[in-house]
Amino acid sequence: MLVEAADWVVCLTSGAATDDDAARLAAWRATSPAHEAAFREVAGVRSYAHVAKNTRKPGMVSRRAVLGGGATAAVALITAGVARPPLGLWPSFAELTADHRTAIGQRYAFAPVTGVKVEMNSRTALSLIDRVAEGSRGVSLVTGEAFVTAGQLREPFRVDAGSVSASTREAQFNVQRLIGGVRVACVTGTVACSGSDQPILLRANEQVFVASGGVIRRSAIDAAKATAWRRGLLIFEGAPLAEVVDQINLYRSGRIVLARSSLGALPVNAVFHTSRIEEAVPQIEQLLNLRARHLAGGVVLMS
Repeated sequence: MLVEAADWVVCLTSGAATDDDAARLAAWRATSPAHEAAFREVAGVRSYAHVAKNTRKPGMVSRRAVLGGGATAAVALITAGVARPPLGLWPSFAELTADHRTAIGQRYAFAPVTGVKVEMNSRTALSLIDRVAEGSRGVSLVTGEAFVTAGQLREPFRVDAGSVSASTREAQFNVQRLIGGVRVACVTGTVACSGSDQPILLRANEQVFVASGGVIRRSAIDAAKATAWRRGLLIFEGAPLAEVVDQINLYRSGRIVLARSSLGALPVNAVFHTSRIEEAVPQIEQLLNLRARHLAGGVVLMS
């Protein structure tokens, strides 16, 4: 069984893993507790991110290396090269090993605990938080976006996204992981956010954006617009182009890339239909007088 698990680790960290591979892995892991235990033993799922961060130069690793040379050392090498795939052109190791994952254009809803519903947006991955180990219940948002409905809970339910943690006993709220940071938007009720220098309590129609560099922006919002993705719309009013591109990339294969970082600050006022997301690039070209070059692999370079 460890041999099969090692095969999966090598496959997932090869850089050529597909959504079908992820689906087959999920089925294999669900076959029995022994399969799941074997996969976690070989892959070191819980500690891979720390190991990858501290490993500079990945190498080619075979199944024999995984089994014979010590799983942790081998996985550290191969994981370092796929923790953040270039331009996000294929799923990262964290995404592929997440408990729940959606493909491009797919949505998925489930109830992790009684009284809580989680709706996952397109191209989203999340894992369940181990209540015994973590002392709480909730989910960890690996990538993408999720909408949470929680009602009259005895214990708080939390969503971890990077360094930010949002928790509530009764609320509806949206959490996004963007390249530039994490956004938490409260629709109803109250949501407590921690992870920054000071805790923040959000009420209905309020949001906080915690930038990767630590800058915090709190603002009033129209909750219906902030969660319009649930109705198949992306609504932007003066949003920075970098954030707009981040969200559009959830709905398409490949990646839109800005040629200059300065372009990311350009304000965008637009409405995009997620079912016709291919129209977004020409719309942005016209709105901001930019030029798009279409490259291989679905990469679009905007300048």
